[in-house]
Amino acid sequence: MSSAYLDVLIGLSYTFLAVSLLCAATREAIASLFQTRAKVLLDGVLTMLHEPAGKSRLRGMLPSLQRLLRLDGGFKLAHLDSAALTAEVMRHPLISGMAQRGRMPSYIPSAIFARAFVSTLTTRYGKGQTAAMLLNQVGNEGLTRTLLAIMGEGPDDAAALENAVRIWYDTVMERISGWYKRRSQFVLFLVGLFYAAAMNIDALQLSSRLWKDAGLRDGMVDKAQLVQVSGLPVETVATALTQTKVAKEQAQELQKLPIGWPSSRFNGVDGVWAFVVALTFALIGWVATAFAASLGSPFWFDGVGWLLALRGTGAKPVAETTVAPTVTISLPTLRK
Repeated sequence: MSSAYLDVLIGLSYTFLAVSLLCAATREAIASLFQTRAKVLLDGVLTMLHEPAGKSRLRGMLPSLQRLLRLDGGFKLAHLDSAALTAEVMRHPLISGMAQRGRMPSYIPSAIFARAFVSTLTTRYGKGQTAAMLLNQVGNEGLTRTLLAIMGEGPDDAAALENAVRIWYDTVMERISGWYKRRSQFVLFLVGLFYAAAMNIDALQLSSRLWKDAGLRDGMVDKAQLVQVSGLPVETVATALTQTKVAKEQAQELQKLPIGWPSSRFNGVDGVWAFVVALTFALIGWVATAFAASLGSPFWFDGVGWLLALRGTGAKPVAETTVAPTVTISLPTLRK
């Protein structure tokens, strides 16, 4: 493969890396503001306790605004059925004590959840009963059969029930984590599409410019080499304010690239059909950029490194007077 082809691919990969970093920071800021992880965790608890009918009662614009403003009731536990086990367990001091007022924990260790669950049942129905007796009094056949099946033919006491709840919690949370990652990837795509249209990050047009402009290609390759030198540390940023700052820095970095408005694609366009054709190609370019952003910055960081190695140049050493740029990424996680 010729150097020109590789340089175009490197330039595109570097652009997609920058866009994906911006999108990841924006997504994390949104998740922090609206406490998305805590909301997904609560949905997971409803699922594992076989009370999925309560999910619809927890959704809505008003609860989202309440969570944004850190107001009580943002998770609408009071709207669940009065006999709902989920609301009682999530209000247990072991769990409510892990979060600030108006919030809920975005992560609950399985041992803590299991202890809160058993404590809730013994408070409801009294201590000294077997696990089967406790579960039968709940009146939830699905939950009872699930936990008894996990317990098997072993001991039938509170300790065995707690261990079964821990196993079931870990199993369900593994699935919930997968759901959250897929949802996050879709959000990345939507955020990427927004930035692609707002900043005119047209993958097709950028490819054409890189192919025609050797100086632009060289400049993009140099930027990619600097990123490879600086590395891509994985850093979980906890606050929305910090994520917003990271997003702003990445947006400023993107503005240095050959993108933005006005677009030369629409220069000299005369007539409605010509405009429609130009807009169609622009949409294709924006969607391609959004899809690339949804793959995530680690994917593009590794891709840039692989292309540089294939090119045979490797990463240029950084001079002692040069400060390598810091690239920040935050990865979504529900489990630790």
